[in-house]
Amino acid sequence: MKKFLSSFWGQSLMYTLLHRFSIIVFGVITYIILVRHISPVDNGVWSLFLTIVTLIEVIKQGLLRNPLIKFLGMPENDKDQVQSTVMAINLVFSLAVIILIIFAGTLIASYLKSPHLYGLLLWNTVFILLLVPFNHCEIMLQAHFKYQQIFVAYFFRQGLFMIGVILLVFAFPQYLTLENLVLVQTVALLVGTLLIFIFSRPLLPKKWQFSMELTKRILQFGKYVFGTNVFSNLSRFADHFVTANAIANPELGKRYVSYYNAVGRINNLIDTPSVAVSDVLFPKNVQALESEGINKVKYYFERMVGSIISIVLPASLIIMLLPKFTLLVIAGRQYVEAANILRIVMLIAILRPFFYQFGTTMDAIGKPQLNFWYNLLLMGINFTLTYIGLHWLGRDGAAWALVAHHIISLLIVYQVLKRHVNIQMRNVAGYVLSNYKHAFQLLKRTLMKRSQEDPAMNKDISIKAQSPGRDAQD
Repeated sequence: MKKFLSSFWGQSLMYTLLHRFSIIVFGVITYIILVRHISPVDNGVWSLFLTIVTLIEVIKQGLLRNPLIKFLGMPENDKDQVQSTVMAINLVFSLAVIILIIFAGTLIASYLKSPHLYGLLLWNTVFILLLVPFNHCEIMLQAHFKYQQIFVAYFFRQGLFMIGVILLVFAFPQYLTLENLVLVQTVALLVGTLLIFIFSRPLLPKKWQFSMELTKRILQFGKYVFGTNVFSNLSRFADHFVTANAIANPELGKRYVSYYNAVGRINNLIDTPSVAVSDVLFPKNVQALESEGINKVKYYFERMVGSIISIVLPASLIIMLLPKFTLLVIAGRQYVEAANILRIVMLIAILRPFFYQFGTTMDAIGKPQLNFWYNLLLMGINFTLTYIGLHWLGRDGAAWALVAHHIISLLIVYQVLKRHVNIQMRNVAGYVLSNYKHAFQLLKRTLMKRSQEDPAMNKDISIKAQSPGRDAQD
């Protein structure tokens, strides 16, 4: 265990898990406090806003992260030139998003039947600009495996937002508005940006060397990754967008969105190991493919997915057995009605690790176009199933659509992985069983060691061992 913790995987996974868990824990605590002090309708609007903000950040990272890491890893490329070019793409993308919000924000708000949303999106334009340096510095730290610094920057960013929400709720409740929540979020990002800039300063370019030729090469590679992120994340939030639009009563629609958002936050807790491993696995797969070939990528995929499922399976079973209690703790009494939605969604929790690792694996082996077309197809299927599910089954329809979507997705993903990486499902299952076997053996050894070290227990065992002899003499 000590050897593992001091290894690359041990250190990287420890800090990446700390990073992801800190985001989730701060997010859950903030949500637990906030959701009890705003109405479900306001929470629905806030959920839609956060979904759009998350989409912008994640999609942009998809456009920049993998290409930047990939091109920095090519010896023939000038490092400063790669960084300068990616920073320029980052800025242009962010300005394009701001222009889109200004001129099309009312259409987005109208589609989601939430007029209040447009004002929040306008306030958020400052946040989008601050993401330009923050995202670049984060990717540079990740490319150099400096996960500890990423953890610290996110810890302060998320922690300050949580403190701001606590102050608004308990110290200044008269100022608790959605607009002020956006302001607090922006201030927290500003502090996080200053910290991550200090951490990554030695890694940043010494001079500006923009290259149009390199821009074309990066966009040629990144266009598939960008499209993949657009499609996969739109698909991920299909239940939010389709529910807001498809339910005829706008207030009821936003209430249902708040239900799916509560379930989504519990999903995020379950998915934390998958996301953490995915963050570490992409740069490691790029190295493994160059030095050891496709068999090492296959090993990483099967071993990591098996390990994640070992964690996810018992957690999802517990939540399925106690959905009302889980929602009561996380969201409060107003959201206990979403228990059936949560129970349905937990049915496919063990399938999601395949999809997280599929995307990074395809990109790492140079098949981003496959990932692109797969996500486009499945996004269409997901939106279609969600509309049909809500129409036929009502409130729970989007949850059943998600189950059907994951089953179809797994069938397609497995065939692609089997063809290009030779992934075997039985190997994944073998790692799951092996992990449980090792856990059982570790527990058994621990209990035996404790029994040997406990004098009272040893004395009891000794007396029991002697008693048959005394009985025989009697």
